[in-house]
Amino acid sequence: MDTNLRVRHSAESPKPSEAEVVSAILEIENATQKASAAGGSLPEAQAAPPSLVLSLKMLLLCFVLVMMVASLLAWGVYRMAKGFLLPVAGRGSVDGTRALHLATDAMKQAEAELLLARVAAGDSGAASQVLEQSASWTGKTESTPKTDQFITTSLNLHDLKSRGAALEAQLALNGIPRDASGFATLEQDAGNPQHRAYAMWMLGALGNRGVEAERATKIIEAYLTDPDVTVRSNAVIGLALLGTDETIPMLLDRFRNDPAVAVQELAGCGLSESGMYSPEQRRRAAGTLVGWLDDSLLSPQQRTWVTQALQDISGRNFGANSAAWQDWYESTR
Repeated sequence: MDTNLRVRHSAESPKPSEAEVVSAILEIENATQKASAAGGSLPEAQAAPPSLVLSLKMLLLCFVLVMMVASLLAWGVYRMAKGFLLPVAGRGSVDGTRALHLATDAMKQAEAELLLARVAAGDSGAASQVLEQSASWTGKTESTPKTDQFITTSLNLHDLKSRGAALEAQLALNGIPRDASGFATLEQDAGNPQHRAYAMWMLGALGNRGVEAERATKIIEAYLTDPDVTVRSNAVIGLALLGTDETIPMLLDRFRNDPAVAVQELAGCGLSESGMYSPEQRRRAAGTLVGWLDDSLLSPQQRTWVTQALQDISGRNFGANSAAWQDWYESTR
């Protein structure tokens, strides 16, 4: 949905393309691997200390990742203006029921950051690697501003595979295993008002990845009318991340009836382009949206969002012409 956030590009500071940045990262990665292999055959007197080699690799990787952040930031912020952000509270704010300061594996952390940078740049192969490897990051990596940036950008790519990889990475970096124990931890967090908003988001992510989706839906549904607008906002996001048929009417209700315009807008975003719904599910939601175009009880802002949502779902632009939208919807059935 539209917001006032806009990104201004400076003609004086051109940035490399996503493909160029990813290519540079891959070349450096390959070069370091070759250097390591070659180093094994050098005479002992010429070999650099392993700790120094590792430090140099880490410094080089950090430099490249910083450049990646700079290149992704402008278009990533624009995507965030029309999509979902990460939960407002994270691992560092959760109490002693969870280990907060797990020993971070430097190589695992570097692997996670490199792969997430590539996913954010649209690399489908990297998304596959994250889906295969992210479970091994749990308890050995941590969420950082850098990983947050990559995950947020990936969550707002159009490719559902990349979004799924971002969800699994977010769970792993926050120390949430994709199993019953992870669900139990988040269920406990949902019962704590200080951590409830965080739990709403993460339960949606965990349910989408195949862990207790029905139970997650019921927990989130119970907080859709919570007095705290932040909890309601994250509950709406959690439903869209679940991406099940059952959650569509719930989001339509929040779009129509939530007292906060921020929650209404998030519900519209979830139905139209954010979250984990398939194109078919979004077209199903469009049937209700089309029926609302002539509803005098909608606010002018809601009517604008309905039109925007239909444009996002259909790729068409019929403005406020309800008859044209109805014809389009009938043609999709």
